[in-house]
Amino acid sequence: MIGLRRVGVLLVLLGALAALLAPAAFAHESTPTGVQRIELDLGARELALTITAPPEGGGRMPVVVLPRGDAPPGEVVLAAVRPGGEPANAVPVPVAPVGQPHEVALTTDGPGAWEITVADGTTTARVPVTVAAPVPTPGWVWAVRIGALVGVVALVAALAPSVRRRPRLALGLGAVALVGITIAATAVATAPSSTPTPPAPTPAAAPIIAPPAGGHAGHGGAAPAPTPMTTATMTSGSVVATASTTSPPTAGAPTDLALDLTDSSTGAVVDDLAIHDDALIHLAVMGPDGSLDHVHPVRTAPGHYVVRLTPGTAGRYGVFAEMERAGDGGHQVARTAFDVPGPAPAPAAPAPGPGVREVGGMQVDVAVPEAVAGRPTTVSATFGAGGGQVTDLQRWLGMAGHLMVLGPGLGGTPDPMDPASAFGHVHDMSAPGPAGTYGPRISFEHTFARAGRYQLWVQVQRDWRIVTVPVTVDVTPAPASAP
Repeated sequence: MIGLRRVGVLLVLLGALAALLAPAAFAHESTPTGVQRIELDLGARELALTITAPPEGGGRMPVVVLPRGDAPPGEVVLAAVRPGGEPANAVPVPVAPVGQPHEVALTTDGPGAWEITVADGTTTARVPVTVAAPVPTPGWVWAVRIGALVGVVALVAALAPSVRRRPRLALGLGAVALVGITIAATAVATAPSSTPTPPAPTPAAAPIIAPPAGGHAGHGGAAPAPTPMTTATMTSGSVVATASTTSPPTAGAPTDLALDLTDSSTGAVVDDLAIHDDALIHLAVMGPDGSLDHVHPVRTAPGHYVVRLTPGTAGRYGVFAEMERAGDGGHQVARTAFDVPGPAPAPAAPAPGPGVREVGGMQVDVAVPEAVAGRPTTVSATFGAGGGQVTDLQRWLGMAGHLMVLGPGLGGTPDPMDPASAFGHVHDMSAPGPAGTYGPRISFEHTFARAGRYQLWVQVQRDWRIVTVPVTVDVTPAPASAP
């Protein structure tokens, strides 16, 4: 009888302790931005950063730097600072060899807005990061803890030999134990199914400026006619982007293109861009020779972005900037153009149509079933090398591949300077294979808005370098509907 009673007491104690300890996982939570990935074209280097925000409102912040492309050897210097602050305790990070990740541990001393500075000796990028504050412990958790603690202590005291010889005291302590455990059990039973999630933190920088009503959002649409550079202005929805070059552009020489963002309604600096598809701004630069540069300007100050370009030839270049504002700003595309002086080159021959071609050391077979305006079309590319299939394509910007689309202008051919030429950016969102890579086939679904000739660029990453496959597609008109 005594043994059974002791077993029963033990079970009660274990249950009470379980009630005490179970909520501990919810006791001190935070809502960090989590793992944040961002692409930077910093000077001559292409870098991918993976930033892990500290989970407790401050502390160690690991940053992994992955050099891509043809990054020259050397190093960049990283630091964590409050917005606008000067880097202190900066840490050098090697940027060679390409494809070799390097991790550095930065430190933040509290929640709020921060910037990760990345400096190459000429330009300092400032990546906004929000470190969230810990979530206060919910009241029901305290009720469970206190009730279970009181219940366990009172129960242990009631079962002590000296107390059992005093029945009234033992009975009183037993009652206290029952009340404590009842409070704990009731709190668990009535607790919410999950801890409420606080509102998502806004990007670290200036306060969000609400976009005006009726702002444009999307992957294209009508745009104002481009303005010749040195300084040009492009507007999309709620953002006005003023583009300028820091030096007169010259064919074959690098030049820095700067973008200054302001709100189209208030004129205030726009510094609330959200990271989308691993970048703050996706910039597509289309040259008169049919080339495409898909780059990611770095933020160097609130609303100010810089990227280095090397025009291949003289002529006019179309510029398309994709961005998203925090909140309900939506996806926005702004466009402009700039001129590179020099003798006008001969008109570029159109890129090959669907079929096989060799690009980046691979045989690429591009297939486009008959494309009809207004109907969904599948554009696919199958990659091979050395007589076999290529299955080691790497994720870039969070996905298997990208398709850039430039539609026909008023002359019937793609013209990045003609506002009638629609711009599109399509993704292959397929899941990776067992090795975390892709291939041999990637595909895209796109609806060509109207008939005419389109310029397409299929982009994938292999060996940490971007391979761009240009394709020309002729879209036929939709058949007239029967009367």
